[in-house]
Formats: sequence, structure tokens, C-alpha cells
Amino acid sequence: MPTIDEVFAEHFESWHIRLPARDVAERRRGKIVHAGWAIWYVFGSDEQGEYLDYYAAHRMTSDAHVRIRPDGRCESLPTLSSLRVVSEDPVEGARLKAKFHAENREVARLLEAKGFGLAGDEPLSIALQRVLLEHKDE
Repeated sequence: MPTIDEVFAEHFESWHIRLPARDVAERRRGKIVHAGWAIWYVFGSDEQGEYLDYYAAHRMTSDAHVRIRPDGRCESLPTLSSLRVVSEDPVEGARLKAKFHAENREVARLLEAKGFGLAGDEPLSIALQRVLLEHKDE
């Protein structure tokens, strides 16, 4: 059975990204900024046992928010959405736009609470994308 860090490494094998061994051993949170990625991670536990949550962002893909369990199971968690439904009807279009930004702001609050907020060391494209997805255009 693969370990949490082995499952994580499989997800990022193409970029040769692994969790730092010391962080795994000490179950420390951290962030990896490498090869265009910003990947936040935190260890935790709940009624099902231990897990690793990570949030990965890259300008060439959609974001991923994943929980990895010690048995190798992966659970998808909420991500900032970059796709928005639109309507030619101005009232419906405004409602859909407001809903899109409200949902992204809620995910952003969740990410901040986990310690997955922007710190300034992320690639500029990732920081800009996050800001645009969290806020309404004025």
C-alpha cells in the first residue's frame, strides 16, 4: 500500500515534485513553489484517521484540492472555479456572475483558514488568477 507522500509524488511525478522528507516525518505544513506550481499542504486527522490536504495551482491547469488518506484513497475538495456559466439575459447573467464570485470567495475563505493563502512567493500568474477569481469585476 502506498504512503501519503508516495501518492503525492505520483501526482507530481512529471515535475519531480515530492514532499520534503522532514515535513513528512514531522507532519509539518508547508508550500512548494517549483516548475510553475504553487502547492500548499497540511497534515491533519479526523474521525477516519490521518490525511494530507494539498491545494495545487499552475497557470496551465485547473486548480486541484485533494485529501490523501494513508490507504492511498484521494478525495476531491473544493477549488476555485475558473469556468463561469453565462446568460444573454442581463438579469440572469448578473445573477450567475454574482453566484460565481460568491462561491469562489467561499472557497478562498476555506483556503485561508487552512493556511493556503497567498504569501507573495507564488508565480505571478497564480496570484493574479486567484485575485481575479475571488473578486467581482468593478
